[in-house]
Amino acid sequence: MSVEADRSEAAGAAVKEALRRQERVLAAEVPSFARIAARIEEEPSTFEAPAWSARKSARLAASLAAAQVRVIPRAVLPAALVVAAAATVAACFVASVGAAGEAAWWFSAFLLLGAAITVTAALSTDAADALTLAMPLGPQTVLLARLAVVLGVDALAGLAASAAFACWGAPLDFGAVVSSWLAPLAAVAGVSAFASVWTGSPWAAGIAGAAAVPLAVPVGRAAADGGFAAALAGLQSAIGPEVAVVAGCALLAAAVATARRAALARLESA
Repeated sequence: MSVEADRSEAAGAAVKEALRRQERVLAAEVPSFARIAARIEEEPSTFEAPAWSARKSARLAASLAAAQVRVIPRAVLPAALVVAAAATVAACFVASVGAAGEAAWWFSAFLLLGAAITVTAALSTDAADALTLAMPLGPQTVLLARLAVVLGVDALAGLAASAAFACWGAPLDFGAVVSSWLAPLAAVAGVSAFASVWTGSPWAAGIAGAAAVPLAVPVGRAAADGGFAAALAGLQSAIGPEVAVVAGCALLAAAVATARRAALARLESA
């Protein structure tokens, strides 16, 4: 046993000596610590990179917006166009039967209802949004780009419908027709977006956005009839359109800022 033990110890010592020789050979080729530190100092840090130019930022924003066009449901654009056409036809019909004072209300209500539908449909894509948690941009940037695309589509469709309504029988000029729905658009879109982000249910978000429509649309001349219209007109007068716009923008900002937390909460509860 002693002979075998001596042989084992000798083999172990030989291995250790071989490793030491190999370490000395390799260590001779390794640069000094000062040289490594100087090399690191010379390399530009990713945290100190220069800011992107406006052109590069605009190009990235355009690429992200184009990507969102391919992600959102295909029914969003047709829905915006169909609702805008229906709003024009309904408002012109109401104006033709002698209810010119209510025509603008119906026009704005239709357009805002369409905005609630398109925003809810565009944000109700949970399967695609789950991937954004692992992307560098994150859910906040993706949601912001998607909202910009959808609201841009709604605004363009609304402007076209407003021009048609102003030409075919609106009791107001083009500027007044546009302001009747453009100012409340932020409030309706904000309610729909926030409800979509936190509930993940298109039905709940759609109902919340639709419920905000009659509260946001200016009552106008219908307030003279008294009743609920008069009370709603008083509430709108007390709040003011500026407060409604600010509240809607605040809800949109809150939906974007909390998009990641809401997505994680939905994944954990699934």
